Amino acid sequence: MGSKSTSSDDVKWTIDRFEENYAVLENSITLEMVSIPMSKLPVNANPGDILIFKNDTWHFDHAETEVRKVQISELFQRIKQKNL
Repeated sequence: MGSKSTSSDDVKWTIDRFEENYAVLENSITLEMVSIPMSKLPVNANPGDILIFKNDTWHFDHAETEVRKVQISELFQRIKQKNL
């Protein structure tokens, strides 16, 4: 990655989508979007997964991924209830 924002262990990146052989990631702090080769991602990475770039390697943040999935599910349920 090379930029200062990607080397911090505190920065979490969300896999936004896949485009051809690239993954588009969003920085959780700056909302910067970057494209990286899918071959650099952990095996079985999917859109919505949260990653951390550490020691020149992308790693899953399983706990944060689960927290965000719950938050999104709860938000969806609140929106759904308001529209009934």
